[in-house]
Amino acid sequence: MSEPYTQSYIKRTESDFTSITKKNLIQFLEENKQRQPDDEAFVFVQTNGDPVRINWLNLWERCLSTAKGLSLLGVRAGAIVAINLRCCAEWLYATFGAMMLGAIPVSVSFTYTDGSDLIELMKKMGKCSVLIMDPGLENVNWNIINKLLDKYDNNGEVSSTQLPTLRVLIGHAFDASMKDVKKFEDLLTISTDDFKIHDIKPDDIALMMQTSGSTGSPKFVVHAHSTFTALASTRMVLTDNRYKLFNERPFSWIGGFPFSILTGMCRVCISGFCQPPENFTDFLLKVLVKEQCTSVLGMPPFVNGLMKEQDNLPENWPVKVILTGGQPLSKNIVNCVGKVCESMCSMYASTEFFAGTQGSFSDPEKFTEHSSGVPPNLGGLEIKIVNDQGDIVPVNTRGELYIRTPCLFKGYFNDPDKTSQVMTQDGWYRTDDMGQMNERGEFIVGGRKSNMILSRGMNVAPEIMEVVLKKCPGVENAIVVPVPDETAYQDLCACIIKKAGSNLQESNLREFCARIHADKPGIFTVLPKYYIFCDTFPETSTGKVSRKALEKMAVEKCTM
Repeated sequence: MSEPYTQSYIKRTESDFTSITKKNLIQFLEENKQRQPDDEAFVFVQTNGDPVRINWLNLWERCLSTAKGLSLLGVRAGAIVAINLRCCAEWLYATFGAMMLGAIPVSVSFTYTDGSDLIELMKKMGKCSVLIMDPGLENVNWNIINKLLDKYDNNGEVSSTQLPTLRVLIGHAFDASMKDVKKFEDLLTISTDDFKIHDIKPDDIALMMQTSGSTGSPKFVVHAHSTFTALASTRMVLTDNRYKLFNERPFSWIGGFPFSILTGMCRVCISGFCQPPENFTDFLLKVLVKEQCTSVLGMPPFVNGLMKEQDNLPENWPVKVILTGGQPLSKNIVNCVGKVCESMCSMYASTEFFAGTQGSFSDPEKFTEHSSGVPPNLGGLEIKIVNDQGDIVPVNTRGELYIRTPCLFKGYFNDPDKTSQVMTQDGWYRTDDMGQMNERGEFIVGGRKSNMILSRGMNVAPEIMEVVLKKCPGVENAIVVPVPDETAYQDLCACIIKKAGSNLQESNLREFCARIHADKPGIFTVLPKYYIFCDTFPETSTGKVSRKALEKMAVEKCTM
């Protein structure tokens, strides 16, 4: 047994990932095609039809066709390709097809019905000329962008004074009323005989992931191919091809990204183009058994649904491992080990660094409350807990987590100021997460140093929601604070001051928030669970709103 830790610092040196990080994601994709061409790569299950099954050869050929099709539309190496698609095979073709060209794919989401956030996204990207999209539920995304376009045609060409860099629009699953939009399916029929994949270097940008800052301005997290491929050298359950993984998270989210291409693991997911199941847990149980999924990834609320069925599972129940993350793991959830699964894996990760810790728990009695596990064996990975002066603190002392890793992002695109705010000069990323490390090297992560709220696996910037609430007629001021919840970890409470003479009701606020957000399934958006009205907000000695005092008041009112 190794000596117990005394300082909150760990560095991994055990794995040699040098040869792996010299490869790019497309090489991993090609190796899977050559090694197991007929094996299933992805399965998209549906509530109202047969699953769509894609093998590794299918995936490779359709990505090639997409790359060739994009090149014929003028897309070149270094170009930015924005992708706004629900979970489907076309997302894979578009993303990896763009990479084959040396272009930079970025999954984007826009939720405001006036298109203001899409305009801001395109402005931030600067040179994005291509948008690949589906119409959204009830055509909501198409209705947004259609108002911003001056003209478009079925050759893919568009022009827009409000989106001045946009030159090409490609649609997937558009109905007959949108017949003039270039169809994504047309790209898949193009011959690739004379197509040559771009010479991709490990340090070239692989893709960007959209996130958002506390100011409401979008951020794009830049990752090189090497930051993805470094994960292939670890024994992370997320990529272990001994398992068949069910993961219902969107590909565009870090927890839903198809890391399975690194090892050839089969990934099962729910098609974004089917009706939501009437009973999600019942549907999930049938899918897991039918597809014989041996591992499952889901947020704690998702796992909670499985727990309720733990005494009614079929004899041929296949699940061995449940992976979860996004919020601290409680003993209440770990108690499903032995019934729903053989072990549970908790992961601490972020869009900026992919994987910081992984804990595997097979005995609920030995689980440390809120443990996120230990750093995986990834050579060069370092994690420490520091105080406000940046000094490493003793074990079992609360502080901010810093991380330095081969999987670290390359910065925020076109935003050196925000990059410098989170990066130290010697390469440490300031996570903004508070936590502590125990003498066994386990990390317990919980709470944010900033105002950020952690709810249902999502980082929610309250300032963004406050901007939205202040647009509601009758609202004078709005502050959003967290309220603890056993399943969600934190729920949102909107504290509202009405305008003089307003007869604003809670129902008006709920209706307004639901209407202004185009994200109807709630994949990327967490709306307030509670609303309380105030005459005034408590203030600090400097005259600013005291969020801590307001949070205390909200907790008392909402948890009585």
